[in-house]
Order: sequence, then C-alpha cells, then structure tokens
Amino acid sequence: MRFPGALILALLLVAGSARGEGYPIPRGEHPVAWKEEGSVGEWRIEEEALALGKPRATRNFFVQEQAVASPVPFVRARIQNSARADLAILFRAKVRATEPLFSLTGYGFYLDARSETLGFVRYDGTRPDDSGVRSKVRGLAKVGELEIVLFLAGPAFAAHVYDARTKAELASLVWSDPAFSEGSLGVYANKSQPPEVKVSLFVPDPPPQEASARDGLPSGWLVRVERGLRFAPELRRHLRRAAREPDSDVYVASELGVHLLRTRAIRTRDVRPGVPYRFQDASFEERLARARKAPVRDAFVEGIKDPELIERAMRALAARAPERTRLIEIGRTHEDRPILALLIGESLDDRSRPAVLLCGGTHANEVVTPEPPLDAARWLLENPGDPRAARWLRTFHFVIVPLINPDGSQGYWHESTERGRTNRRRDAQAVELGLREYGVDLNRNYPFRWKNIEDRFNSDDPRSRFFRGPSAGSEPEVQAMMRLGEAWRFVAMVSYHAAASRVLVPYTVEGAREPKPSAAWAVAPAMIDAVHRLPDGKRYEAVSRLYPVGGTDQDWFYWSFGTLAYLVELPFSAPSARRPLAPMLEGARTLWQVLVDRFLEGPSLTVRVPEAFRAEGPVTVAIDEIAWPNGERFSSHPESGVFHTYLPAVGRYTVRATSSSGRTVSRTVEVGAGHEVVALEP
Repeated sequence: MRFPGALILALLLVAGSARGEGYPIPRGEHPVAWKEEGSVGEWRIEEEALALGKPRATRNFFVQEQAVASPVPFVRARIQNSARADLAILFRAKVRATEPLFSLTGYGFYLDARSETLGFVRYDGTRPDDSGVRSKVRGLAKVGELEIVLFLAGPAFAAHVYDARTKAELASLVWSDPAFSEGSLGVYANKSQPPEVKVSLFVPDPPPQEASARDGLPSGWLVRVERGLRFAPELRRHLRRAAREPDSDVYVASELGVHLLRTRAIRTRDVRPGVPYRFQDASFEERLARARKAPVRDAFVEGIKDPELIERAMRALAARAPERTRLIEIGRTHEDRPILALLIGESLDDRSRPAVLLCGGTHANEVVTPEPPLDAARWLLENPGDPRAARWLRTFHFVIVPLINPDGSQGYWHESTERGRTNRRRDAQAVELGLREYGVDLNRNYPFRWKNIEDRFNSDDPRSRFFRGPSAGSEPEVQAMMRLGEAWRFVAMVSYHAAASRVLVPYTVEGAREPKPSAAWAVAPAMIDAVHRLPDGKRYEAVSRLYPVGGTDQDWFYWSFGTLAYLVELPFSAPSARRPLAPMLEGARTLWQVLVDRFLEGPSLTVRVPEAFRAEGPVTVAIDEIAWPNGERFSSHPESGVFHTYLPAVGRYTVRATSSSGRTVSRTVEVGAGHEVVALEP
C-alpha cells in the first residue's frame, strides 16, 4: 500500500535523526541497508548509518553485498561528525580474498578532515593508489556534517561536496579511470577514525514496473498563516508569498520549509501538499475578477485560463455573434463538469459542409493548449471583413473544443500542479491503493491500437501519469469526443499539446501503416513552411511520433473517418516573459489556416453518394488509387450522404461507393488544382 505524501514526509522527518541535521534527502532516493560482503575491522550499524566501532588494522573497510548494491550511476553520502573523519566512500568495490589476507579493488572518494583534503583514489589489491585528483578545502575540519554526491558514468566520475546543513558547495572534482566497471558500495576508514563518525549512503529508487508513481512527496506545499506574521530570515528563504487573502497570507513552501515550520511550532491555518497553478500566474486573480464583473459579451480576457475563464470566453464569443455560433455541451466529466464546444459557421444544421475540429486541453497541465482553439474562434468571428474569413465561414463548419479535460484543469489550477495530465477517474483500484493523485491519460484511451504498446508511456498501472484506463474508450471525455466525430465526420482536425515544437502526422502509433500515397504527409510541409520562426528561434518539424503511443485521438479520428488529423506540439506549456503568448498563437493560427486553405485550393474531393444507397444504411466510400492497409472503411455522412477528403496530389482518381447490400457505383475523375465535387449515380 502506498502512503499519502504527508505521512511519507512525517516518516522521513522522524527517521532524520540517523542522517544528522542536514537538509532532507530528496525524494526518489533510499538509504543503503548495510549487509556485509566482506570487511576488516568491527563495524557498527545504527539504523541506516555505518560507523567503525573498533579498528583491526591500519586500513579498515566494509563492502556491501554485491547482490544488494549493484553498480549505480549516483550515490549520495552523508557523513556525521565529519570534522574527525578519515575515510573514503567506496564504489565499484570488490573483496578479492579472505581473512587475514583481505584484498580490495575498486574506487573511493576520500576525506581527510585533519589535513582538509578530498580526492579520488583507486584500490588495486592491498594498497590504495592516489589518483592525483584532490582538493584542499580550507575550513573543512570545522564542518560538522558533510554531503558528498558522486556521479558515476562509465569510466567518468564527478564528485560534489557540500556542507550538509547549509548546502554551501565546498569542492567539485572530476576523474576518469577505466580499470573497474562493476562492483559494490562501501566505506573505507583508517584506524585513526573515531566511532562517532557515521556514514549513510543513498541511491536512486528503482523504477516501477510501469511508470513513475504520481503519489509521494509533492514538489511544493501550500501554507496559510495569520496575515502579517513575520518569519526569521533562515526560515523566510524557504517560503515564497503567493497571495494575500482577507485573513491569511498564502505561501509556497519547500519540504524543508514545512519541516522548519513544524519544528519551530509556528501556528499555521492550513498546510497541504501541492501548489495550485493559480499562485504561479500573477495576473490570474485580477483577470478572473475582471471577467466576473464584465457583461457576458465582454468576458473574454487575455492570457491563459482556468475552466471558468475558458467557459466565460466561449460564452462571450457566442454572445458577440449569435447568428454564426452555437454553444453546446458534448458531455460531462467524472466530477460532473460540462465539456463545451463552440460551433462556428453559417447554417449550422447543414451537415453537408466540411467540418474542421480544433481542440486542446487534453493534458490540462499543458495550460497553453486551450488558447489556439480560442484564438481561432476569436479570429474567425472578429474579422468578418477579411475575405479569407468570409469564405471559410461560408464553406466550413468549425467545431472548437478548447478544454477536453475540465476536471484535470480544475485540479491543476486550484488544487495542485501534481494534477492535470489525467482526468479524475477514481476507480476501485485507485481507492484500494489510497492514491491522492489518480486518473486516466485521455490520449491513451481512444479505441485504436489501445493497449498495443507496453512501456512507461502506456501503462495499466493507475499510479502512472500515463494510465490508459481500464478499457478502450472508457472515459466520458473520450466518449464525448467520439460522439462528436460520429456526428460531424470532420475532414480535418488539429489537436493541441505541448511542448516539443512538432507537428505529428498520422499514423503515430507503431505498427499502423500509412496509406499510399498519404495526403497527410503531402499537406504537412506547407503548414510548417508557412509558420515563421517560433519565439525560441526554432521551427516546427513534421514527425510521425515523439515516442511510442497507442490510443490517441489523432489516430482514432484518422482511422475512423479519414479525418486529416494533426497533433501540434506547441513550443512551450505555459507562457513567460521569455516565451510570450502572442507570437506562439500567431504561429498556431497559421497552421490551421493553411490546412483549411489547402482543402479549398485542392486537390480535394467532395463525394455525394446515391440516395438509393443511403436508404439501405451506411454507404462506404473509397478511392481506388489510395490504399488504406489497416482495415479502414470510411462512410458518407448519414444525414447528408456527403464525404469530404483531401487528396495527396493532382491526378486521375476512381471514386467508389458501396451500399450496405453490396451494390457498387464508381466514377473516374481528373482532379487538378482546386476542389472537385463528384456526384455518384447508380
């Protein structure tokens, strides 16, 4: 069973006496439980600390069991009473013989406090060889507790030495030696070392089977205290004031800051793990208050938005152009929040027009992703005099879903930034495990190639941030988007994520083969070439995937309807002074604008199937010259009998419609630059 973060912290602080008075050990590390492989001298184990009780020789050592401590890339050592230390931290160490002729091989990082010297050493049997890499540190003999951090990468070693109580860096050394590639950890001590010198070693936690767990110690804590309360300087540096409330000051505290508040018995009104994102956005409270006071049509405020501001922005846009918009609810979440879509265009009940889907907020911790869909809606409605906007509104229906994951967004903005990537599904397994953070990664839950990849980014473990859910299409948010796809049969789609500056071209899942030829790859270069350099100087790049992923929205829409579905990885997750929002939105705007222009400028097709075929049921539409190798079967819209599609190039195409009873009609057409309408007759 996993412990809640607060309980883990309490246990850590209680156990801290064995680690001295230094800073808490970071999460993700655990102490070495001492088990002897071989030793010289009498060693004493006190909880997680090791001390030389009685020397037996000039040189004494304790080497950990090889099975317990295999080679690690990182070791943290805490040395209490280090002012009297005369020792070395062993790594890649092996015992070569038995008593009384113990032979030691491997490496060490030594500390001689009396001479105030640190350095690397190699053990080649019965004697140590000084590496020549050493440092003289003035005042080392006055430091009561040391921390040594070792990074071990192949033959290259780096050591950083700190005062464990102040975190002041004392020395930094590097060395390279290829003699020993494996071995264990341990401690080496000269006979002059007194028994009060204690050593604790910490190594990284092993990775879970599926993925890193979400529960555990949080990255920050939210603390409320009486307004105007003053802190001592040594405590104040571990606290950052985030807000002032009517009767409280709100601070963001580190784990050490919470520890100090408690040990000094400072009265707090609230201490909770996790920090809401709203305390990281200095303008949020003012923008929210302004939106709440404004008339509905004026409640669209600039900047990134929580669920309330997103809904107010959508309602504002709908109120400004009621003749061209419709705000609808497409579903509700686990926590009963509405999932909203804004429909834009003329004659919105006419399903014969090509429809385009722009969506964001699937991973709600990527707080910038609702902004491009909202920007697109705003641009279309606020530029009626632009000939392109007028043409697009006459031709297309745009469906804007800026926030697919309202529960995740609410949690990220108002509970903790530990949340947000997933929705808030809390099933029996999450309850049984006592998880504080839980939910399904919605972009692993769509029913195309769901569960076909087994790695840390595609997990069956509800503790994982990449949990794909108990079954394909299990989540209400995913079901809402699937219903939307069935209702509109989108010709094109852009799903916004962050933050890799990439345009993902379907199919992105491994094992799914691309159609030959591919319109998606034919269109993508023009989209990217039209975007000027991004705020960080980079450019978008078209790729098939960032890493193996199954069950994505992009692939499901592509496979189900032939939707030209792109996933745009925006260049950053949240704006900042160095990453302004406006230039990013301009680039994202260009991507969808080129996409819709490409349909109108062609080559593209609109196919109308025979009324007699429609009377039998779904009508399958295919183009003989384009081979879809994954069992794809596309059908015309059930209400209008129309099928829209992009073509990879100009040329001759044979369009074929098949009724539910198996009747077939086809027609061969020459498609040049432009959009072609083909009416099939039996």
